[in-house]
Amino acid sequence: MTINDLKYVVGEAKAGDIATIRFSGKVTEDSTAQFNREFEFLENVICPRLIRVLINSEGGSVLYGMSTYSTIQNSTVETECVIEGMAASMASIIWAAGTKSLMRDYSILMIHNPFLPSADNSEPSDLVKAFTYQVEMIYRKRFGLKKEQVQAIMAGEAGKDGTYFNAQSAVKAGIIPAGNVIHTSKQLCDKVKSELDLTKDITEIQDLMSRICSEAAPLEVENKHFQASCPNLNQNIENIKNTLMNEEKTLGIEFGAVAATLGMKDSDVKDVMARISTLMGVEAKLDTTSKALNDAQLIIAGKEATVQNLQKDLSEVKAKLNVYETKEADEKKLKIKTLVEAAINEGKIDKGAEAQWTQMAASNYDLAESTLKSIPAREIISQEIASDPENIQATVQGTRTAETIMAEKVKAVVGENFEFKKMS
Repeated sequence: MTINDLKYVVGEAKAGDIATIRFSGKVTEDSTAQFNREFEFLENVICPRLIRVLINSEGGSVLYGMSTYSTIQNSTVETECVIEGMAASMASIIWAAGTKSLMRDYSILMIHNPFLPSADNSEPSDLVKAFTYQVEMIYRKRFGLKKEQVQAIMAGEAGKDGTYFNAQSAVKAGIIPAGNVIHTSKQLCDKVKSELDLTKDITEIQDLMSRICSEAAPLEVENKHFQASCPNLNQNIENIKNTLMNEEKTLGIEFGAVAATLGMKDSDVKDVMARISTLMGVEAKLDTTSKALNDAQLIIAGKEATVQNLQKDLSEVKAKLNVYETKEADEKKLKIKTLVEAAINEGKIDKGAEAQWTQMAASNYDLAESTLKSIPAREIISQEIASDPENIQATVQGTRTAETIMAEKVKAVVGENFEFKKMS
């Protein structure tokens, strides 16, 4: 693969810079294969310092989507996954693969249970159950959510397929922190909200988000095409300028969002402000800029305290999760031990096969349980044989035959009227 073969990579990709790649449309075998090849090309050949994945997809195949999840998750390069328009179904899992998961304030996240298109309303297949458990674990461990919370989100309200989130509701649900929301113009947000109120169909929503993404500026600020490819960012800068010049207004954009948009770390406030100053020409208004910087430092201090609190909460959640998982593992071991010992006691399996059956149950408990249930107990077999009239008759007949044969042999040797000689 050469740089000319890239279809999903956005703009110019350079070593040590931020590289941007887009995943759009349905999650299929072809789309994931092409994306994975280009992502690995960026990671191993271009060697950027960060790979930013822009997502606008209605979802699709869990099987093929998991390959893309693994590609991003296991990357040796730091990654950011940004919902450009919509990340629904399997696309929401791909979004969760990044080192950092971000949402534009007008974007949509949709999470639901996996299903097979041809399946009826019957009990889910083992494959669907396996996929469901896999997706559930990703959301639990990636975002620190409780098992019950994830299950409720995936199931959705009665009569609905899963749960839809905008950026605000995703923050409220604890899926992402507020600092991971990329803010855009109020006009664009209002436009999206008004159009979303008029549609419910997933296809119409996908079309809407695709149109919005074409109007919104992509996050391509690290290459030489920055000015041409990011018209909306220029408008954002102008908005910041107007805000800084009006002391009666609060800072209209989160510095974390600015940093994400500019491809910088949230903590690097001085660099952020330097770039803003350069782009909007505020050197002439040093006093105003200094005041804004002081205000920003206060905001950052508050955010750092919030981050510390969140880290503490996360540590507590992880500790509780570890206790729960340990308890869950112990309960599973006891359950398996009880199952195997019962089978041994009932004579279904030999003691020597205990280790083998224990391993089988650990791998697939339901299969081991159903198999052991199908094996009759040895005592039952003995009882069935003992109580079978045909077996009894056969035994009696065999005994009689043996007695008759023995009598005939004795008669042939001693005669008809044989008597033991009395002892004198």
